[in-house]
Amino acid sequence: MAPTTDIVIPVHDALEYTKQCVDSVFKHTPAMNRLILVDDCSSVETTAYLMGLLTRQRSALYIRTGSQRWFSRAANLGLRMVRTQRTMLLNSDCIVGEGWLEELHYVWDEVEGQGRKVGLVGSVYAANEGRRYVETREPNYVTGHALLLNIPAMQHCSDARGCSGWYFNETERRCIHIFSDNEICYLLNKLGYATIMSFKSGVGHLAGQSWGHDLGRISQLQLGNPLTGEVTG
Repeated sequence: MAPTTDIVIPVHDALEYTKQCVDSVFKHTPAMNRLILVDDCSSVETTAYLMGLLTRQRSALYIRTGSQRWFSRAANLGLRMVRTQRTMLLNSDCIVGEGWLEELHYVWDEVEGQGRKVGLVGSVYAANEGRRYVETREPNYVTGHALLLNIPAMQHCSDARGCSGWYFNETERRCIHIFSDNEICYLLNKLGYATIMSFKSGVGHLAGQSWGHDLGRISQLQLGNPLTGEVTG
């Protein structure tokens, strides 16, 4: 049985995909501790739906940004609210299947049993893959749509950047959205943590349906302060 796990889902509109994601999480996650929804300045319809989810789980937490902050910043807001050391970060355009989270914990425990410090275990659904999992090294990082994160290890990463508490990098423009998973895997590896790709955790990903890749808008964002981490504006 997997340990209870906080699940952080950053959301920016794409309401139909978000509904599919959340419904699948409730259906297939018996060990969910608490759902943490980060509403990254969505439309009225999406916001109303997310707030309505608070009635489905009494312990659920809803956070809304005052302006769009993009994925890494929304993820950081949610991750600072978690209570479990192993915490799931899930894209809102994913659909999870039976045993998805239990499999990630199983892989974590197996690797840890070999004497490795685990930084994260990510899901890559590949039914024909002969291996159950693989430990990655740059440039073969774990894609970030479904990551079971070691929160103390993420804190170690933020301390190493000199931005304590800002888990994903907010000081480099390329990391605010598209390359956040690449950067965190690289830093975890550098600090001695294993980054693991699971082939048997059933998580479907409808890539790019939530935030998209509007690089023009990202290029206009104010970067975080290298000394303090998050952007204040």
